[in-house]
Amino acid sequence: MEPQTRKEVREARERATATARERDRKRIAVERDYAREQAVSRTAAKSQQRIDQEAYHKVSVLKAKLNWAIGTVVVMLIIVALVLFLV
Repeated sequence: MEPQTRKEVREARERATATARERDRKRIAVERDYAREQAVSRTAAKSQQRIDQEAYHKVSVLKAKLNWAIGTVVVMLIIVALVLFLV
């Protein structure tokens, strides 16, 4: 290894410091972008979850109405069968 002068050592140290600063600046920018993306995706996920809950509630109400309608039809069929066979 050749001996380096103080100036060369200082310049090498400054270059290393500059590259480290640039690398940190890029890393911080990437982390900020990632944080923004995550915030947007969390907001989208919450709105999707709310829509899913509303849809689940609507489906539950429709299921209950359908069960009542099926029960009513079955009772009416039994009444019609009794009337036809007993009269």
